[in-house]
Amino acid sequence: MRQLFVCSVLAIAAIPVGCTADAPDDAEQESDVGSLSLALVGSSSSGATYRLSQAWFDILGPTARTIYGGGDAPVLTEVLPVGVYNVSLQPGWVLERWTGGSFQPVSASLTSANPVGVFIGEGTTTTVAFQFRADGDVISVGHGRIDIVIGVDDTPLYENTDVACSNGYDDDLDGRADCADPDCQGQPFCSPVREDTDVACSNGYDDDMDGLADCADPECQGPPFCSPWREDTDWACANGYDDDGDGLADCADPDCLWQPYCAPVREDTDWTCSNGADDDGDGLADCADADCQSQPYCVPWLENSDWACSNGVDDDADGLADCADPECQGQPSCAMSGLVIEDFEDGDFLISPPYASRIPPFTGPWVTYDDGTIPPVELLPVSGPFSSMALAAYSLGVPSASGAGVVLSFDTWPVDVSPFQGIRFNIRGQGALVRFDVGTLLTRPEGGFCSVCYDGHGIDLWIGPEWTTVELRWWDLMQQGWGTPAPFEPGRVMNLSWRAPPGQPLGIAIDDVRLF
Repeated sequence: MRQLFVCSVLAIAAIPVGCTADAPDDAEQESDVGSLSLALVGSSSSGATYRLSQAWFDILGPTARTIYGGGDAPVLTEVLPVGVYNVSLQPGWVLERWTGGSFQPVSASLTSANPVGVFIGEGTTTTVAFQFRADGDVISVGHGRIDIVIGVDDTPLYENTDVACSNGYDDDLDGRADCADPDCQGQPFCSPVREDTDVACSNGYDDDMDGLADCADPECQGPPFCSPWREDTDWACANGYDDDGDGLADCADPDCLWQPYCAPVREDTDWTCSNGADDDGDGLADCADADCQSQPYCVPWLENSDWACSNGVDDDADGLADCADPECQGQPSCAMSGLVIEDFEDGDFLISPPYASRIPPFTGPWVTYDDGTIPPVELLPVSGPFSSMALAAYSLGVPSASGAGVVLSFDTWPVDVSPFQGIRFNIRGQGALVRFDVGTLLTRPEGGFCSVCYDGHGIDLWIGPEWTTVELRWWDLMQQGWGTPAPFEPGRVMNLSWRAPPGQPLGIAIDDVRLF
C-alpha cells in the first residue's frame, strides 16, 4: 500500500506545515492518509481577534488521538488515516480576545454540536466548526485540509425561550434572569403552575400553592382521579369491591345488573346445550332443558332430505335406512325405486355374448366398437363387486383414431328414461380416463337431426383399479362439442356407451347398471 501524506497550510497563520516522506511514529502504515488541521486563531467581522487556548481535542475514528492547543500555537496539524472521525472539544477550554497588548479571557459558551463528525479524505478539504457565544463578535478561523473552525456569535441576545428562561443566566443582560424577566412570562417554565390534570391531582402536592392539594382543590374535580367512583362497568362489577361506596358490591349493586359478568347465565345456545353442564342452574342440563329444544344439537335427527336418504345410514335411528324409511319416499333419490337393467347374473354371458334381458324395453345386446386401428375389443366375464358376474372389456392395442369401447344398444328404438333421474353403475378401470355417453335420437343419423353425429351427452370419468359406484343425473351429462349441438332428450335414448379415448387402451369392468 502506497504512503501519501497530505499537508495543509493555515492561510491566516501564514505558517507552512512541513511535509515529509516519513509518517509520524504513530501514523497508520498500511492506508492512505490525510491531515487534520486545527486552526485556533481568527479575526471576527468586527476586526477583533480571538484564540482558543487550553483546548484538548479527542479525535476518534480509524485511530484515536488526543491533541492539545495551549494558545501558543495558532494551528495544530495531525496526520491521520483516511476515514470517518468524531472530533470532541473537552471541557476546560478558554476563549481569549486580543486587547491590543495581550489576549484576555472572555466569558463564552459553546453553542455548536460536540463532538463533530468529519471525514478525512485523501487530498480533500473539509471544514468542521465549533461555534461560541461571546461578547459581540463572530470569527472564523482556518483553511486547512480538515480544519477546526471556531466561531464566536456576538449577535444580540434574547431571553424569550423556555431554555433561556430556565438556565439561571441573565441571557439578554437586562439585569433580570429567567422568570424575573418579563420576556419569560409566556414560556412554559415560567407559567403559573396549575393543578387541573390527573397527574397533578394525584401526586400528593399542592401544585398551584393555593393551600388545597389534589382532590381537595376545586380545579381537580374534573380529572378522572378525583371523579366519583362508579360501579357500572364489567370490570367494576367483577372485582369484589364496592367501588361506588353504596354498600353494594359487584352484582349485588343494581348498577351492575346489565353488565355481562352479572347477566343471568342462559342455556339456550348450541354450545351451552352440548357441554354436559346445567349452565342456568335450573336442574336440567343440555337437551333435557326446554331452553335447548330449538338448538341444532338437540333437534331430533331426521331422515327426510336427499342427502340423508342416500348416505347409507339410518340417520333417525328408526331401524330403516335411506329409501327403506317411509320419510324418504318424497326425496329425489327415492322418488322411484332403482330399476336394474343389467347385472350379468342371468347366465347368458357364459354361453354367448352378454345380452340385457331383464326389464323390457331396456333390453339389447352388449356390443364392442373400435376405430379400426387395433384388433377387436374382447368381452370377458369377471367377478363383480357384490356378485359373481360382471362384464370386462379389453382392447389388445392402443386405438389412435377415435378410441374403443363397449355399448349397450337397446332393441327397441328409442327407449324412454324420463321417469328416472339418472343412472347408477359399478365400474373399475386402470387408473385412466373413461367417457360415459348416452346416445339419443338427436345425436344419431337415424334421427335425421345431426349433420355431425355420435356426439352424445356424457361425462369424462377418472376410473381407478378399485370398484366404485358412479351415480349420474341426466343434467350432469353434456356433449363434447365436436358434433351438431342438440338438447338432451331422455324420452328418446338409443344406447349407453363406455369408451376409452384415442391414445389409451381400453380396460374396464362394469356391473349392476340401473336407473334411479
